Amino acid sequence: MRVRDLLLLVGLLVLVMASGIQVALVSHDVRRLHGELQAAQKIQDEHLSAYSRLLLERGALSSYQNIERLAEVELAMYFPQEVERVVKSDTVNADTVKSEKEAEEP
Repeated sequence: MRVRDLLLLVGLLVLVMASGIQVALVSHDVRRLHGELQAAQKIQDEHLSAYSRLLLERGALSSYQNIERLAEVELAMYFPQEVERVVKSDTVNADTVKSEKEAEEP
């Protein structure tokens, strides 16, 4: 009986030690993964901040005043003093073309 109790005690002691080592290893993995999570969240925050700045910049660049200034300064465009109405016809009559040519000739 004594030997059996001694073996049972040694077996339980080995299982407790293995369980303790496993707890230590898992705790180490949890700390490492938590550090990786914090680093990833920091990078995400930096990307979100950059994205917000880009949205603000896009809004500023697409404002009406900025587009009008770019058109005038860089493209030398201007708003016409007199607005003309141009009508485009999909079908052209031969009679209309002839009468327009006759009207243009002096």
